[in-house]
Amino acid sequence: MLIRDGAWTLYDHDMASGRCVWHHFDGEKDVYRVDYPVDNLISENLDVRNSAEKAWRGDWHRVASIPLNVAHSSGLVEAHSQGDDRFVKRFLNDGDNRAWRTKDGQL
Repeated sequence: MLIRDGAWTLYDHDMASGRCVWHHFDGEKDVYRVDYPVDNLISENLDVRNSAEKAWRGDWHRVASIPLNVAHSSGLVEAHSQGDDRFVKRFLNDGDNRAWRTKDGQL
């Protein structure tokens, strides 16, 4: 049985994670698209952010929970590996990435 999303055909589906790999032939080459469900992670991050203390005291704070595909595609993993704290802070303080934050405030 083929499952389609427009011109895309479902190539692989992981029941445990919900990850879907889609395939499309554009006339010249094979193109793959990977979809990751993140709704549960966004909801969990919001719940943690709303219940977190507002104060920044202590030695350790969980400030974000980011899907690995986003961390890799945004360059965040590479920046962290190279010790580029300015890039990491800029990424986490960016309002477009608020869904990944688990603590309010600026880094």
